[in-house]
Amino acid sequence: MAAPICITCNLERSLISIEPVKNRHDMLQYECPRCRNIFSLVTQRMPLELDDLVVHEPALQAASR
Repeated sequence: MAAPICITCNLERSLISIEPVKNRHDMLQYECPRCRNIFSLVTQRMPLELDDLVVHEPALQAASR
């Protein structure tokens, strides 16, 4: 997903925070690098798939088999 554009400065905003909110949603906050205006966007959290997990602890790898 592309970052939103500041309507005042016409610049791409930078993602500055992601906070969990209710019902499996996250609030993403974007800031304009020029005017410092904050844009908040609530999105549905993507489901976590076990195939995407990478385990680095040998004890956890053995337990998950």
